[in-house]
Amino acid sequence: MRIEIINSEIIDLKEFELNWRWEKTHNPDISDLEKAQIEPVSEIESKRLNKVIDYFEIEDNLSNDFIETDWISASSENDEKIDTFRNKLTSILDTWDENVIVTWNRTTALKTTKEIFLKYWDDFCYPSSDDVTIISEETNWVMFYRHFEVANIWTRKK
Repeated sequence: MRIEIINSEIIDLKEFELNWRWEKTHNPDISDLEKAQIEPVSEIESKRLNKVIDYFEIEDNLSNDFIETDWISASSENDEKIDTFRNKLTSILDTWDENVIVTWNRTTALKTTKEIFLKYWDDFCYPSSDDVTIISEETNWVMFYRHFEVANIWTRKK
């Protein structure tokens, strides 16, 4: 199953409520080219996407076709811990090369590349505040990040 985004529902990053996470004052390393690959969607599109994503947020719906990892530490306390989680995530998702959809809640979602997500995962997943679902466009994997800095990943059986 492929999750399609309606292109006309992509909004400018400057209009996105979480756009500050990729501003130069917060993330001086991100380039304009990379920011252009972060594509937030309208509230209406976010609600539509979340109706599809809801299915993948139910463990019973995943248990037959997916393999679950244990909960993994996803600490962003320092650069070493950020890199450790990035490397673990990269190794788990290495098989798939597809864009991802990130959703914080029913009205806040975006699409980006797997590479951008991996490189800046700690900007998409904030400790103490974010419970985030990240799913590949082809629904080959889904990751659940919890605000207490752990992640659980389900990958499609081959």
